[in-house]
Formats: sequence, C-alpha cells, structure tokens
Amino acid sequence: MIGHPSRRKLSEWLEGARDSELDGHLRSCERCAAALEDLETDAPVLALGDVLALVLAPPADLVERVEGGVAARLSSRQVYGVLSDLFGAGFETSRLLLTEEHSDDS
Repeated sequence: MIGHPSRRKLSEWLEGARDSELDGHLRSCERCAAALEDLETDAPVLALGDVLALVLAPPADLVERVEGGVAARLSSRQVYGVLSDLFGAGFETSRLLLTEEHSDDS
C-alpha cells in the first residue's frame, strides 16, 4: 500500500469490506489506527431495539396493499356469487320441471 488510506476506505473497512493489505497497514500504522478509532466513535450506535424496529417494521404501503387485496377478493366473490346464482337458478328450474313431470306420470 502506498501512503495512508482515505477516510472513505477506512469507513468501508469498518463496514466489512476487509482487505488484507489494509489489515496489515492498520496493524503497523498508529496514525491510521487512530483515524479508524475516530471513525468508530463517530458512527452512531443503535440499540438492539432500534435495529429490530428497523428490520421488523412493516412496509410503508402495507395498508394500501391489504385494502387492495381485500377489495379484489370481495369483488371476485361477488362475481362468483352472481354466476353461481345464475347457474343455481337454471338448475333449480330444471329440477322443478323434471320433478313436476315425474309427479304427473304417477
């Protein structure tokens, strides 16, 4: 490594972008190790509860998505209900006509 790494490079290293050359430099260079410590103390420390709240938070559009899904299901049920009523009316009419014919034959 030629010279000292930039603050951006040190920040990336802190975030997990490990580099064996930079690792060796940090072990031998007190100036960069101190800069790395400064970066660590500047970084905001989140409590476990805060991190979990960020990770487990529902999506911002959850309410709209749920309402849209419910409305779509209700409208499809209404369509199916009308179709079943139409087929049911024809079936019931056929049953009544056939039952009357059989009762007249007896």
